[in-house]
Amino acid sequence: MKRKTHLLLLLWCILACYTGTQAQNASYFKGGKLCLVNSSHQDIAWMDSPDECIRFRDEQMITPALQRMAESSHYCFSVEDALSLREYLERHPDRYGDILKYTKEGRLEWGATNKQPYPSMYDGEALVRQTYFGRKWLQKVLPGCDFRTAYNEDVPGVALQLPQILAKSGIPYYQISRHQPGFYKWFSPDGSSVVSWSPGQYHDKTMPILNAPSEPARTDTLARFLDEFDDYYRKRNIPPVRLVLYSFDFSEPVNWDKYMENWNNEVKGDNAKALPYIMYSTSTKVMDEIVAGKDTKFDELLGERPNVWLYIHGPAHQRALKAGREASRLLTAAEKFSTFNALVANSFSDYPAKELTDAWESAIYPDHGWGGNKGHITDRYFRDKFEYARDKAQDLLDKSLRAIAHRIKFKDEYKQAVTVFNPLSWERTDPVVLTLDVEGRPNTHYKLIDADGNEIPYQFTDCLYTGNKDEVITITFVAEKIPALGYKTYYLTEGALPAGNENIPSAVPAYENKYYKLVFGNGGIESLYDKELKKEFFRNDKFSGGELFTLQSVGNGAGEFTEVQQPTMEGFDQLRNYKQQWQCVETGAVRDVFQTIQPLKETQAVLRIILYKTVKRIDVEVDLNRFNGENWREFRLAFPVNMQQAKVAYEVPMGVVEVGKDEIKGAAGFSKSYQIYSTPCKDVHPREVQDWFSASDGKTGLTISSDVAVFDWIDPTDKPVDYVVLQPVLLASRKSCHGLGNYYIQPGNHSYRFSIYTHAGDWHNGYKNGAQSRQTLKTIVIDTEKQQGFLPDRQSFGTLTGKGAVVSTIKKCEDDDSVILRYYNIEGNDAEVTFNLFKDIESLNHTNMIEEESAALQFSGKGFSYKLGHHAIETFKIGTK
Repeated sequence: MKRKTHLLLLLWCILACYTGTQAQNASYFKGGKLCLVNSSHQDIAWMDSPDECIRFRDEQMITPALQRMAESSHYCFSVEDALSLREYLERHPDRYGDILKYTKEGRLEWGATNKQPYPSMYDGEALVRQTYFGRKWLQKVLPGCDFRTAYNEDVPGVALQLPQILAKSGIPYYQISRHQPGFYKWFSPDGSSVVSWSPGQYHDKTMPILNAPSEPARTDTLARFLDEFDDYYRKRNIPPVRLVLYSFDFSEPVNWDKYMENWNNEVKGDNAKALPYIMYSTSTKVMDEIVAGKDTKFDELLGERPNVWLYIHGPAHQRALKAGREASRLLTAAEKFSTFNALVANSFSDYPAKELTDAWESAIYPDHGWGGNKGHITDRYFRDKFEYARDKAQDLLDKSLRAIAHRIKFKDEYKQAVTVFNPLSWERTDPVVLTLDVEGRPNTHYKLIDADGNEIPYQFTDCLYTGNKDEVITITFVAEKIPALGYKTYYLTEGALPAGNENIPSAVPAYENKYYKLVFGNGGIESLYDKELKKEFFRNDKFSGGELFTLQSVGNGAGEFTEVQQPTMEGFDQLRNYKQQWQCVETGAVRDVFQTIQPLKETQAVLRIILYKTVKRIDVEVDLNRFNGENWREFRLAFPVNMQQAKVAYEVPMGVVEVGKDEIKGAAGFSKSYQIYSTPCKDVHPREVQDWFSASDGKTGLTISSDVAVFDWIDPTDKPVDYVVLQPVLLASRKSCHGLGNYYIQPGNHSYRFSIYTHAGDWHNGYKNGAQSRQTLKTIVIDTEKQQGFLPDRQSFGTLTGKGAVVSTIKKCEDDDSVILRYYNIEGNDAEVTFNLFKDIESLNHTNMIEEESAALQFSGKGFSYKLGHHAIETFKIGTK
């Protein structure tokens, strides 16, 4: 009864407002439409545990909405995502007919993505799969229907390439929140766009009406709300169709039938008032009418809106996000090599389509609802999803690589082969770590050679080799020139035990190899001098390179704040406050490893610096051992950059953001009266990052591969320095903003690895190395006896030429046995791109992102060329002979 009274009061206020406001306001919307979009904002779990939230969506949202549609032929309801339908059909397969009927009628709307995540929590291909498990899945389950609005009503951030991903997936509309109210044409840098609509904060414009202390107060509130948009509509020539979103956390379907009837009688009566007609609608219906207006002028936005809630995922859930990032990288690698294996076999009968789909579904499951009521259950569930996807992907990748390796014709004179696989689309040289099971081979020592008989240096790592029959040994070597999207074979044969270094390298007074001269000191690397570039890359007046430091980190990660909650100096500590003893803990023909161990109040810090003999790369490994879980504690690494006016760039999903250049202009603006995002987007920090971040003065650059989801470049301490300090944020023990929410304390052990690359120029010369460190070479060891293979011992399954072109995935088509190739332009210039497959092409089509809207293209033999636009993401469907 209370809810009905509120609804009656709301409609009374609307009528009163229109009757009493200025004539010009009433006249603009006269004869137009006031469209009430009834929805319910739903995190996977925020208001309660996942199971309880699924129950709510069933019993108090979708089932009542279906009942309302059966009662009223005018009623409409909008569900924000596709996952809610999947959950509901699992519980109520008998309601499928009703759902299909109402969806076809355009009265039941389903959001076009799987769920509503933090977009940059995921990598590019994982973000694309939101539309696979959204619009594409929905079209299959509900044939004859389309789904053209994506919802993300709670997340204060938009990824650089998200508009392009949506637009090229057939999704023209994006309903957002926590942004200046209005309609926007939001562009990605390639020129593609979606039309976005923001109400401000998603329930802010309705709640004050329902909670107003008196009828006049409610009337005044609604009158102000409508007055705001009269001038907005008029100036932009927007059709007089006003969208009012009725959506709260856990809101339920409403019955406004009688109220709407009374309203519309007032509009069409003999003494008609200057009012719009009121009706139920969906976001897609309203947006179709809005964009159909003649000479409508939408405000335009171009670029990234940095997410101010970024602490909630990576820093506050480090183990989960690390598993999620690993899952995505492994899944794309598994897709590529499973596809190549099928093409080699001339059959997709063994392609693990179901298993890959299952793994991807888990890999993109977590949304923005970390924490919350019973958040310990939700957070564990999200982590389990990521870890399941990671482990499943690893298993599928191993199976595909082993299947390919068994098809290789190895050299007869060797009993064991080591095949090194490269999942990236360029040739590369990188260190490889290889584990060998020597059980049954007592007292056997090995020699590693390439296919031409050249001996390859290697060294033992992380183990002692004694020759015991149950021993497992680990070695590392540098694999050179591994073909793009292919493999190269090495061989193991009996040989002498590799000689150790007679002279153990020293860190005092300095360490040198052919690339660098390093000075180790308290904290980390005091000096990093590049011999080739004749450049000192680190400043050491406040931090050393790779130095661990800790601050107080009071905050929620997500919440009603308007700026990222920054750490403070309480409890500040850094490694240089202690005297470090650097020891060489590993040396050999491949690398030298230096280590220091320092107990801190909250944890034991272990810092390792790894330098390679034949690769220009420095790895920095950090262990936080036995972290005690102290709340409000944050750990970062510092890389103080010795450059004046350095520019910072970092990888985002399928693109790069240069700080100060690629963000949307200005600030995100008004959300609600006590939530105004006033910080210009270019000044928001820290930022979400994918595989690497970089700093450059244009002459030289420093690129660091990232093992975290968040990084910063501005000194957060008191008396901050005025130069760039690149800082991966390792961990932050904060708390859910929900009143009943959990603490994100994360006790125990945490390990990280970063790779430093110094180079000429800017990030364009470092991004490939940054990606290589995160997407490592893969190895398979095969006993060659009784092998009857036919593939060469070195092969590229696909080559991609064209400046800045990067393969995102190669996979089996969802609908037939064609091959899907997706690549994108990371460097930002138009490029003529040529792709060559290892076998003949029979047909070629350009498709949208979800493998639809096919258009034939020309090809020749095994390959084809395509003019790839700047920043563009393109998808192709390839038939093979």
